[in-house]
Amino acid sequence: MRVTEGTGEAGAASAVGPGRSPAARARRAQIVDAAIETLAEIGHGQTTFARIRERADISSTRLISYHFGTKGELMSAVLEEAALRAHQAISHRVAGETTATGALRARIEAQVEWVAGNRSSMRAMYEICLNERDADGTLRYGMAPSAQANVEALEPILRAGQESGEFRRFDTGLMALTLKSAIDAAIVRMTHPPCLTVAQCVDELTTLAHLATRRES
Repeated sequence: MRVTEGTGEAGAASAVGPGRSPAARARRAQIVDAAIETLAEIGHGQTTFARIRERADISSTRLISYHFGTKGELMSAVLEEAALRAHQAISHRVAGETTATGALRARIEAQVEWVAGNRSSMRAMYEICLNERDADGTLRYGMAPSAQANVEALEPILRAGQESGEFRRFDTGLMALTLKSAIDAAIVRMTHPPCLTVAQCVDELTTLAHLATRRES
């Protein structure tokens, strides 16, 4: 039985639009990468086209506004690209598993390891979600869509485990939310003293998932 993962991270669609030349795609990627690093270093409020231009080492902010008309448009592209990278890395690991038990462990490992290895992208995503606003002042994104996407990525794995007899019976929505919350807590412990290592977080999380879902003998 092959276990496939749900779509996972929200907005995980390619930012490379049809009809763009390789040079244009490369320039957009350069700008997005520079925006990610700028957001991670100085935050959303201080991130401007001028600061991104400096980090990208390009000649003019007009090169940025040519590809992204507004800061909001660029922030959307950054969020989409960062989510896509996470989705691809995590789903690739899960796709190689043939059991729900293996898929659940792989997803937890891949998510924690991706966060640990891509802290600038994570920081940029948080900055955008918690600060980007519409014209009326309301948050454009917030954290709810991302949280829901992570829960929805876990649920198919949990349902598959119940169908295969690997997991005991439980409410898959509640279990997915519980595991998602535990992963979030572990991510905090990796970055705030006393810090845990990636290996420690993965071990604790996968042990928790195993004990919470295992079929009772």
